[in-house]
Amino acid sequence: MNWKEDVSYLRSIRPYIILSVTLFLAAAALGFVISISQPDLAASTVGDVAEKLRWILELSPGKMMLAIFVNNLFVSAMALLLGVGFGIVPFIVVVVNGLVVGLVVHQAILAGGAAFVIVAIFPHGIIELPTVLVCIGVGFRLGHLMIKTLMGLEADLEGELRAALRLLRWVVLFLFIAAAIETFITPVLIQPFIQSTPDLQPLSVME
Repeated sequence: MNWKEDVSYLRSIRPYIILSVTLFLAAAALGFVISISQPDLAASTVGDVAEKLRWILELSPGKMMLAIFVNNLFVSAMALLLGVGFGIVPFIVVVVNGLVVGLVVHQAILAGGAAFVIVAIFPHGIIELPTVLVCIGVGFRLGHLMIKTLMGLEADLEGELRAALRLLRWVVLFLFIAAAIETFITPVLIQPFIQSTPDLQPLSVME
């Protein structure tokens, strides 16, 4: 399968990708609102997330990039492949990450301003987030086909799964590039913000 066929496949599952994006944005908006209405709870939750990820910041740059890459690849592959379980796993992944992103973004705006959030997320997030959301969309598609198969309706689940697996080579490439940007470029861009506000932490799109 060449890249044109991959693009054609993605176009064929556009409704599922749109569903993935919509759920993520809705969950992120909900997380943002929760952070506004319950700042103490939001700050505590964001602190817990930051504490769990602190070990990554203590790694050497090469190991940090590898850790970020492996984590994002694991989440993406899990959302894609385990989508055959009626789409439950990709649903959980997109909602949980959307909520966390909403919380983190609002707390980061309070701490460092909107400019900090944009600089800290955009360079790698413009690659990482669409890649992960596409994987979630594929997971939804596989889950839908599994339901159709169990209902005795016509569905080429095996062929769809092969196409999804072939798509993973692009996922690996894009997530590797995003991890490299997050490790080597984003820290340089946010350094002026961290110097003025030492408590600021680098932001990740997906946890």
